[in-house]
Amino acid sequence: MHLHLEGKRGRFTGGGHKLLGMKRALLLIAALVALLVPMAPAVAGTCDWDTDTGWVARENAKAGSAKWDDGAPVRSGGDFSRRVELKRIEGWFGTTSAQCGQNVALRIVGGSKEIETKISIYRMGYYGGARARLISVEKTTGNLWKFKVTQSTPPGQYLFRLDADRRKTSFVPLVIRDAKSKSAITFVSSVLTWQMNNKWGGSAPTFNRPYDGDGAGQFRYTEFPALYLAERAGHEINYITDLDLDSDPTALRNAKSIVVGGRSEYWTVRMRGAMDASVDRGINLVALGANTGYNRVTYDPKTRTISDVIKWRDPTVRKAESYLLGSQFFAYGVKSNYTVKNAAQWPFDVLRQGERISGVVGPAVAAPSKNGKRVGVEILAQSPPVGELKMPAVATYYTRSSGAGILNIGTSSWVCAIDNKCPGGNTFSITTRRQVAAVTGAIFEGITRGPLGKWRPATIDIPAQP
Repeated sequence: MHLHLEGKRGRFTGGGHKLLGMKRALLLIAALVALLVPMAPAVAGTCDWDTDTGWVARENAKAGSAKWDDGAPVRSGGDFSRRVELKRIEGWFGTTSAQCGQNVALRIVGGSKEIETKISIYRMGYYGGARARLISVEKTTGNLWKFKVTQSTPPGQYLFRLDADRRKTSFVPLVIRDAKSKSAITFVSSVLTWQMNNKWGGSAPTFNRPYDGDGAGQFRYTEFPALYLAERAGHEINYITDLDLDSDPTALRNAKSIVVGGRSEYWTVRMRGAMDASVDRGINLVALGANTGYNRVTYDPKTRTISDVIKWRDPTVRKAESYLLGSQFFAYGVKSNYTVKNAAQWPFDVLRQGERISGVVGPAVAAPSKNGKRVGVEILAQSPPVGELKMPAVATYYTRSSGAGILNIGTSSWVCAIDNKCPGGNTFSITTRRQVAAVTGAIFEGITRGPLGKWRPATIDIPAQP
């Protein structure tokens, strides 16, 4: 069994909690169902989605559903584990993203022929502050339900809410992907990292199981607050997952900028290759976390399992994440503040020089490599010295000869601070929340303009080291 815990440096492995007999049986049955009912292949279809210029604004002008999360669990524990065994209705899809015309299977755990499961389909966005739009409500019995992507389900990030009598509510995430998207911004949902931190059943990392906690992976806390701001501003986004980068070499063909959320720690070789090739072509990259691209993994699409975890900076790999991002993870368990170091230029020009962003630094933090090869970077914001290495956490920025701009925000609390809901239970003042939201809004606005290096060249504060 593999469990991942971030500590002073790296990961630890150990045994998990014992499963109840019923839970073990459910997991076995679910796995067998997954094998017997294979994932439907992606198929071409005609959905006639409204994806012309301004489509996100038109989508978010529709009536929202503010009660989408009423009664749903709030995932606030540091390890997201389930400390109390409750009767739940939960599930998982046979894919992490689906395209127009595709049929996908939802495996339901906790359901039966005698129990009716209500499935509420929500597209997540702004919607006048409601944050979700109810697409439809379906009902089923048993442990298998089929869903087809149609014209009524436009591209975006979705949560399928499961409710049943005398069962605890949960969500099941799914990205509906527009393979023909020409949106300037591509957002990559980090499902590999969600799964590596998933403790459902205590088993090895597999996508053939629900996510623990609220069932939504880490979407509600490490990704959605930033996406909410982007959709509120009307930015058109191409939604994909990191598994799409692993399987589809064309996934970034129309991108001008790539954004990953507050926790995107586990990358496959093909995913890293896609990112490297993109910045070489002048495509911007924004990482809104701290330990982005830290671990290399192998994903097996046949078994839907993750294995072979090794650090990208390992001497046998020698592709440290800082070569791409400009900075890299160096400490965990930190809580500190950022001070704005460059308020004269994007994206911190919405704040004042020397302004403090209280409590936003940590628990994971990043900085340029102290020893060894590194690229030259500009310091956007900086903390006091933290961690055992007594180094400042740093938000960094640099530009490449291709024109690409690469921004690494350098702290794992950045995105979750916007909504004041962080996995580790950290809370933030209204001032901090507004500061982070303002800078994040400026980031999205800036990256719509194409290669950052053409209008916002970096001023190097920490020189490159060959």
